[in-house]
Amino acid sequence: MKKPSIYKTQKSLSTQLGFGSKILIVLLLGFTFKSQIKAQTNDSYRYLAQSKIQNGFNVDFQWIKATEDSAILAVLLSIPHHQLTFERQDESNYTARYQLNLEIYKGFYEDENTRELAERIFIGDTIFVSEYEKSLDPNEITEVLTTLYLPSDKYTIYMDYNYIKGRPAISGVQIDSEKLQRLNPNRRRTRDKNSGDPIFKQYIPKEILREIGLQLHPPKSQESLFFFNNSSGSAKANITFSTRNEKKVVKWIGSTSQISYSENSYIGTPTFALDSISTFDLVISTVSKPENIVFSKAIESKTLPRFKVNFPLNNQLIENTQNINTEFYLIDLETKVLDNKRYKLDLQSNNDNINSLNFETFWQDMPISLLQLDVAIEMLRYIVHEQTIEDVLKKKNEDKMSWFNSFWDSKDPIRATAKNELMNEYYSRIDFAFDQFSTASQPEGYDSDQGRIYIKIGPPKEIIRTFPTSRRVIEEWIYPNRTFIFAASSGFGDFILVNANREN
Repeated sequence: MKKPSIYKTQKSLSTQLGFGSKILIVLLLGFTFKSQIKAQTNDSYRYLAQSKIQNGFNVDFQWIKATEDSAILAVLLSIPHHQLTFERQDESNYTARYQLNLEIYKGFYEDENTRELAERIFIGDTIFVSEYEKSLDPNEITEVLTTLYLPSDKYTIYMDYNYIKGRPAISGVQIDSEKLQRLNPNRRRTRDKNSGDPIFKQYIPKEILREIGLQLHPPKSQESLFFFNNSSGSAKANITFSTRNEKKVVKWIGSTSQISYSENSYIGTPTFALDSISTFDLVISTVSKPENIVFSKAIESKTLPRFKVNFPLNNQLIENTQNINTEFYLIDLETKVLDNKRYKLDLQSNNDNINSLNFETFWQDMPISLLQLDVAIEMLRYIVHEQTIEDVLKKKNEDKMSWFNSFWDSKDPIRATAKNELMNEYYSRIDFAFDQFSTASQPEGYDSDQGRIYIKIGPPKEIIRTFPTSRRVIEEWIYPNRTFIFAASSGFGDFILVNANREN
C-alpha cells in the first residue's frame, strides 16, 4: 500500500539527508536561539498551537512615491488557505474561490449623495491545490498584489468580500478614526513611533467595512524606501526589476516590512531619492538599547544598476490598464544572518541620515514550540533526560535562556546562517506528530507511539497498512534497517506499538 497522503506534504530536511542520517538527527540538532523565544509564563503546547492560527486574512495598503509627481496605492491581499472553503473536484484536485471588492471615493463626507467615485477594484480568483492537507495548513497563503495610481488626497474606502472566513486585518495606512472610535470603541490601537498617529491593527467587522467605510489618507511623508523578499511565494505578489542585462523577480512585502527569516532580501528606492548623493552608507542596527550595528557598507550611487520597474495597475474591472514606469535602485541585503527580531536600516551620507526604516525578520512557519521558552525546553524530553529538563525549568528566566542557547549553540552545523535547519526539523516533527497522530484518547499526538518514533527517527521509507478480517488494522513503518508494527487500538485512528524488529 502506498504512503498515506499526509506524508507527501512533509518537506523534511531528513528526506534530503538520506535515511542513514535520520537516526542521528536528534544528536546533531542545533540552533543559536537568542531572541527568537522569550521566557514567559509556562503555556501549554496546545494553547500555543491555537494562538498561532490566524483567525482572518490581511489587507495591507501602502503608498509608493514612484516618481517626483506620482503616487501609487498598493493593495496586498494575503489569505491563509484555512480561511477558505475547499471543495473536492477529483482525487487530486481541490478548489476554493475568493472575492474582494473595494470602492474608493474622493474625500471624507457625511452625505453619501455627494460622494464621488474615484476607483473601483475587484480582486478574485479560484485556488487549486493537489492535496487536501494544503487546504488546512496555516502556512499555505495566497497573496495578490494590486496597484493603482491615485492623486495624493483623502479617500473613503468601502470593502466587501465573499467566500473568505474570518475578518480582515487592515494595515499600512493612517486612518482618521473618530467615526470608528464611536462605532467600535473597544478596538485595539497602536501608535506609529514617527508620527504618533493611530494605526488600525484589529480585525475589523465586515459591517463597518461594507456600510460605514474607512476614511483613509496618504501618510504625511511618503516613504521612498521599500523591502522585498526573494521570490518564493505567490507570483501574483511579485514585482520584476530589470536592466538590459539583468532581471530580478522579487516578492512584495508591504507596509509591515517583514522580511523572510534566514533569507537574503533587498531594499529598493526610486533613483530620484539618491541621484543627488554620490556616496552613502547602508547601516543595519538593532532597535534595542544599546544600539548595536550588525551590518554596514559604503555604496557609490554610480555603481548601482538602474532597474526599470513596471507597476501593473491590476484592476480586473478595467480592460485597458495603465502602467506607471519608473527607475529603482535595488540593493542586496545580507539579511540571511540576522536573528529573528526587529532592526533599523539607515541610509547615511556624511553622518547625516538620508532615510530610515524599521523592519523585522519574520519566521512564517516557525515551529509552535519555539513560541515560548518553557515549552521549547520541555519538548526536548525526547532527546534529553527528564530530570535534566525538570532542573532547567526551575531556573531563573535568564539562566533558562542561557542553558538553552548553550545546549544548541555547539550543535549548529551551519554557523554562517541564523537558522539551523536541523533544529527546525526536530520541532517541525513535533508539530507534524501533533497534527497527524492526535486523537480523542491521545490529544497530544507527539506522545503517542507513532508520534514518538516519528520525532526520533523521522518519516518511514514506506508505510504498509493491512486490514485483517478477524483482527485489528495493522500498520507497518519500514525504515532501511528497522520495521515498526502498530495495531489499531480503536476505530478512531489510535495505533499502539506491538513490535519493533531490527533488520540487518
